[in-house]
Amino acid sequence: MFLEDLSDPEVQEAITVLIRKLPKIKDTVLAAEEGLEVATSILRDQESLRYLFERVDGQLSRFFVEKESIDALFTLLEKMPKLVKYVSVLEQAADFLESLGKDKQSQQYVLAGMKAYIAPVSSQVEHGVAVIREAKVRAEGNSEPVSVFRLFKLMKDPTVQKTLRFTQSLLEVLAEKSKK
Repeated sequence: MFLEDLSDPEVQEAITVLIRKLPKIKDTVLAAEEGLEVATSILRDQESLRYLFERVDGQLSRFFVEKESIDALFTLLEKMPKLVKYVSVLEQAADFLESLGKDKQSQQYVLAGMKAYIAPVSSQVEHGVAVIREAKVRAEGNSEPVSVFRLFKLMKDPTVQKTLRFTQSLLEVLAEKSKK
């Protein structure tokens, strides 16, 4: 019966492969025996076992999860789709800014566009600063005392009236907003 099986070429090839692998199999069996001997000696050594369990317990205690942590994890998982949307938008913005940083022509185009919006504002700011400087120079050069009659005369000035109305309205709005 075995002679018939041995004449099969497939069986002969399997036996050949097995014979070639015998040194590796022997090494594996010896390593397993050594590991079994070490494990058996550790299991017999109570002090080593205690040390091993204390060490494992110390490592696992870092991973102790409280109920609040689990609840927070589930809350985070529920909000994950919304967070993914925000992250993808941020990623697209970062990709755009990165490509913009590499493309000089796009940088110049963006700067030109920004200048078109900033120029009117900066000219108004410059005008405002010039007016304030001129008023400061005039105020420093004028040493006349301000009398009550002069204040009454100033009260009739349309610019002062407009400023006082604005100030009064601003104070009313602030008062209304602070009540809410």
